[in-house]
Amino acid sequence: MIIITGATGRVGNKLIEALLKAGEPVRVLTRNPQKAANLQASGASVTLGDFTQLSTLNAALSGCNRLMDIPPNTLNQAEQEIQLFEAAKSAGIQHIVKLSTVKANPESNCHFFKQHAIAEEYLKQSGMRFTILQSNSFMQNFLWFTPEIRTQGTLSLPMKGAKTAPVDIRDVVRVAHMVLTRTDGEGNTHNITGLEMLPLKGIAEQLSAAANKKITYINVSLCDFKRTLLQAGLHEWYAAAIVASWQVASEGHPTITNIVAEITGRRPIAFEQFVQDYERSFK
Repeated sequence: MIIITGATGRVGNKLIEALLKAGEPVRVLTRNPQKAANLQASGASVTLGDFTQLSTLNAALSGCNRLMDIPPNTLNQAEQEIQLFEAAKSAGIQHIVKLSTVKANPESNCHFFKQHAIAEEYLKQSGMRFTILQSNSFMQNFLWFTPEIRTQGTLSLPMKGAKTAPVDIRDVVRVAHMVLTRTDGEGNTHNITGLEMLPLKGIAEQLSAAANKKITYINVSLCDFKRTLLQAGLHEWYAAAIVASWQVASEGHPTITNIVAEITGRRPIAFEQFVQDYERSFK
């Protein structure tokens, strides 16, 4: 039995679908009764509760032997993950797969990246069998900008002229699926990337083709970007973390890997294919 945290998110939903289709038994822990009903209808075993509460966490882990940790972006993310790992160890979980980021760094000025790094280090020292999937940014993140793309014909980000190596969520799911269902070497950390490094101008050009209109990349300041996030209703700490994540990305130099092909036997999805698959979202 595979238990998945973060099962109702973008990665979790698709992973559950893939595992159930392959005949794998899946359990999820969720606080939302409606989402629980939907997951049960799809064939998953569901425990209602919060994985920050030890009683419901222990009940959810009981009888499972593999754990897929898809953590939430919260102020105490690392603390929550460490509690999860401790409970998993007590429950006899044999293999933990953690979704992380290639930008994980205990010294990072991005709260998200720092929290991932703390949780990673704890898992590595836990004595448990683990695999860490360090993903680059998701191609699907560009769907967040569809209102701006549709109404203004712009893509505004504080990325300067930097390049990014986005990966399609569907490829991350395929990698996670394979790692969870086959024997994987103990202590592996996989950097999952797309096929290519792309500048934001190049991404805007490909989005233009999908939208059938000119999409212009605008390099905005960090302050202006944060102001936009706050106006959208995000909490101050969360907006600050998002701004810091893009700042780190603008200063980074991503390395393309062949992990998707090595583990799944399939070529990674190109950004051009992603744009074609989601073109209706950009029009």
